[in-house]
Amino acid sequence: MQNDLIQQWTELNKTAIAAIKELGDINSQAMNSLAERQIEMMNLYMEGGSKQLEVASTAQNPQDVVAAQSRLFTELNEKLMDNARQTTEVLADVKGKLAAWVEKGMETAKATTTAAITPKK
Repeated sequence: MQNDLIQQWTELNKTAIAAIKELGDINSQAMNSLAERQIEMMNLYMEGGSKQLEVASTAQNPQDVVAAQSRLFTELNEKLMDNARQTTEVLADVKGKLAAWVEKGMETAKATTTAAITPKK
């Protein structure tokens, strides 16, 4: 009886550790992907600022500056929207992985509970 209890406890701990490791992997992947999105966004802003300085230094008249800034703003906006779309995809993927993780955990808990309360013959 006591050996069965120790074995069940050991299996429960192994299952819990595996679940925590899996959650850690999901979180790590999510943070890496989101950090990449942030870095790309910062690069976009730096690139945009650099292009604006270049335009300002080479423009012949104010109309050229306004036209170039309008074009640069439109270009930057498109890139930022693409980055936002990619970020949304990352978050949707993480949501799906977390939902699957929870579902798997619930199934494991149900199976473990059923096994623990089922009388041994």
